[in-house]
Amino acid sequence: MTELNHTMPQPPAAPPAQAVPPLRKPWPVEKRERRLLPLSLALSFLLVSFLLDWMDGQWMRLPGTGITALTVAWYGALFLYRGTAGMEKRANRVLLGTVALLALTFMLFSNQWFRFWNCGALGLLIAVHTWELCGGARLPWQEAGMLLERLWLFIKGPFVCCGALLDTARSVKQGRNLSRALPAAIGVLVTVPALWLVSSVLMDADALFALVAGNVLGGLEARFGQSLARLLLAMCVMPFLFSLLYFAAHTEQPPKAEKARAGRDPLPAVMLLGALDGLYLLFLAVQSAALFGDQAYLVRAGISFAEYARSGFFQLVGLAGLNVTIILAAVWLCRDSKGLRLLSTALVALTTVLLVSAAWRMTLYVGAYGLSFKRLLTYWGMGMLSILLALTVRKVWKPEFQFFRTAAPLALAGWLLLNYANVDAIAARYNSTQVSAGRLPLSAVENLVYNNCGYDGLASCDCGLADSLWLREMAAADCGSWTTWSVSAWRAAKG
Repeated sequence: MTELNHTMPQPPAAPPAQAVPPLRKPWPVEKRERRLLPLSLALSFLLVSFLLDWMDGQWMRLPGTGITALTVAWYGALFLYRGTAGMEKRANRVLLGTVALLALTFMLFSNQWFRFWNCGALGLLIAVHTWELCGGARLPWQEAGMLLERLWLFIKGPFVCCGALLDTARSVKQGRNLSRALPAAIGVLVTVPALWLVSSVLMDADALFALVAGNVLGGLEARFGQSLARLLLAMCVMPFLFSLLYFAAHTEQPPKAEKARAGRDPLPAVMLLGALDGLYLLFLAVQSAALFGDQAYLVRAGISFAEYARSGFFQLVGLAGLNVTIILAAVWLCRDSKGLRLLSTALVALTTVLLVSAAWRMTLYVGAYGLSFKRLLTYWGMGMLSILLALTVRKVWKPEFQFFRTAAPLALAGWLLLNYANVDAIAARYNSTQVSAGRLPLSAVENLVYNNCGYDGLASCDCGLADSLWLREMAAADCGSWTTWSVSAWRAAKG
């Protein structure tokens, strides 16, 4: 019996149980997510229409009112989706006003350089403000590092929550109020091809019906065919805008914990600052002979006074900005020391003299050749650098002072002031007045027309120039599209 038991066949072993893959965690979907579906589609349709209309013959001119409309649409969709939570904070109200003023410049003015820079500035500001409203960023706005953090959130937002669109669509399908949406869509898909087929047969059968129906169908195609194509493109863009808005409303990150920072040995920074101070002292000693001496010194050196006046101011302004950066980096990285403070303060003083020298050269050049957009921009840059230098001195002697918290609002205010000052009109009025007084040649006005950046100064620099007519024709072309329209172009086209 024992042998029989050993020789009997054993039943086959059961196969090992396979692990069941876990179900995908659904995206949180509420009533506001269902409301986001039409909002993101409308925003996508506006974006597609803007791009198509702008590229249709106007892509060489940077957009105007179209950017203003897109900004309004973005905030409209954001507030309708998640409400106005966060606007109780003063910083968010100030940021919204800043964004509104910056977006309005596209509608009011036409300077192409400002439009180019403002596109980047407006995108960065919207990214900062969106995550300040939603509270999903780790760094507070007072820290300079938050610019890169929020820009990165704005870049990855369109791609990380596309799956939420599917869950939202499924929740809409399960709703009672839209239970007949699918049959209605099927009815449209069946009816439209059937009508097209029967109409084609009837048009072949009767010439009079073909004439009448052809006119009707042609009008319908012209009116709705383009809109249908844009709607299809908008549906392709919609998942990304839905993802961006969803991501902004659901981003939750713990605030970054502040870590105690041990400063490094200040000796390298002291050596660098000392070397720069000595070099700038030598430079200013050589330069003072030309600035405060007579023109005979320049003649002996083989340099004309006009050449000396127009050279160097852009380089000097750039060096002033570099010096501010070096001082702030030294104060932030190194341990506090008396030598570091003294050398940093000396470098600030020498940088101030450099700015005075640059302003002197620029004034000499403007007196000889007139104002222009770039020269006025340089004056503004020197003024802003002077403010930053004052803040830098405070940071040197008071390390706990939050430099970016004060400098960022001042820089934004200065940039808005420069935009609304209408730089082109200022340059045109100044040069026209100097030409009328005989202190500048007519070329000072002609150069503003030939090297135009917009139409804002056209009324002041006409001076009977026939060549300005092509500018008015260009302004009329800009007014032909809502994407490039602006008050400045409208006034120039009207004459």
